[in-house]
Amino acid sequence: MTPVSIRFLVLATTLAVAVLPSNAEGLPDGPGKDLVEAICSECHTTERIAAQQLTKPQWADKVLEMLQEAPDVKQSERDTIVEYLAKSFPARANVNKAEPKELQAALEISPESATAIVVYRKKNGSFKTLDDLKKVPGVDAAQLDAKRDVIDFKE
Repeated sequence: MTPVSIRFLVLATTLAVAVLPSNAEGLPDGPGKDLVEAICSECHTTERIAAQQLTKPQWADKVLEMLQEAPDVKQSERDTIVEYLAKSFPARANVNKAEPKELQAALEISPESATAIVVYRKKNGSFKTLDDLKKVPGVDAAQLDAKRDVIDFKE
């Protein structure tokens, strides 16, 4: 190789490394981010973590499973990780397809409210907007507003 070729190869490699995302890029800010970066990112990319959209109990199970061989991670740290993951990567609820148990878990509503949504949907057709969903008798509109970011209306 000529000296010019070597310099070009070094420059190309340097640029390639510079544009590669670090493992901690893309995690939203919040309490617990530092623990996820330090503990979870050792084995998992942020893309893999973010792709998991789970309910809080599901995140708790996942963290328990992943850290079962990590006795040095304190319970308070595990709890913080679960809180962060549940808030940052919550389960989504497709109100036009989900069954009552899925709605109950993702929206954190009562079994009665979840069933009422499904019954209303079957009787009246798909929901198009949050306002449509708020028309379901017996469902707390404030609870729906609080979960608006995890509600999907895809048919």
